[in-house]
Amino acid sequence: MQFFRPEWFQASWFVLIVFVLFLWAGRRKKKYLNNFAQPETLAHLTPLHSPTKERLKKGLILCTLATLVLTLTQPQWGDIKKEIRRKGVEIIFLVDTSLSMLAEDTRPNRIEKARLVMKSFIRLLKGDRVGIVAFAGSGFVQSPLTLDYDAFLLFANSLRVGYIPDAGTSLSEAIRTAVKSFPETKKKHQAVILLSDGEHQAGDLVSAIESAKENHVRIYAIGVGTRDGAPIPLRSEDGKVAGYKKDRMGQIVITKLNESLLQKIAEETGGLYLPATGGGQEIGWIRDHMENLEKKEFKQRLVVEREDHFQTFLGGAIFLLFFEMLLGEVKRKRGKLVEA
Repeated sequence: MQFFRPEWFQASWFVLIVFVLFLWAGRRKKKYLNNFAQPETLAHLTPLHSPTKERLKKGLILCTLATLVLTLTQPQWGDIKKEIRRKGVEIIFLVDTSLSMLAEDTRPNRIEKARLVMKSFIRLLKGDRVGIVAFAGSGFVQSPLTLDYDAFLLFANSLRVGYIPDAGTSLSEAIRTAVKSFPETKKKHQAVILLSDGEHQAGDLVSAIESAKENHVRIYAIGVGTRDGAPIPLRSEDGKVAGYKKDRMGQIVITKLNESLLQKIAEETGGLYLPATGGGQEIGWIRDHMENLEKKEFKQRLVVEREDHFQTFLGGAIFLLFFEMLLGEVKRKRGKLVEA
């Protein structure tokens, strides 16, 4: 046996308090009656009162309360086998981990903002398979498609700028890697959520977008950064800013959000482009738009659960309560009331 809500055992203190109150009230009653008259006189004045039944009624009340406490703890025993079928869509989070994602025009910085967006999005999902592809100069499957959201969050927390050794930013390679990460079902239940500042330095982006369209993969782009841009801080080992990234001419590089490119990618694949906001409204809008996608039935899973038996204890408590209500405090003998 196990208890689903064991914290309710703390209510046992209430049963103990009622027991103490019964003892205290019984002693005070006995004291007042002894002051009122002698025991022989009291027996003559109350010939029908049964002290035994009075104690029994109090015991039934205590048993009722104790049984209700057990009901609240939800006792469980025995196994129930359930077959769970899940329907949903397949979502790949395509996360930019290039050096520009260290810019701090979005607090705390772009890569951390992308991570926060992913975590917020996960809270809205029910039954959808999710995965992560990180990219810079090339793409890498950080987390394959899974229904285990806890495992997904572990992979999301491990994302770092510089994780991909290839320098630069190639959106084309990233999109191709994301498309290849889906099973080859050619069904309209697959989507990519691109989290990037939109920088693209190499690769044939047009053919990558065509590949996504041919495979019925929608791309939803969330722009991380600002149009004004910001420099890219370079930090020392102790985390302090040691300087900023410079170009070959010695000028500080200002990385800006390329909204037009992200919007083009989203529109051509049937998705949406939205900038990342502090309130996260874009997450809900994209999730609502995804409702148009076909749902896929994922692999059935057999789950073994404990069977609830709180109903047994609840029924017992109700029976004890009714029994206490029907039980009088009058002495009976051979079916007749005892006369004084």
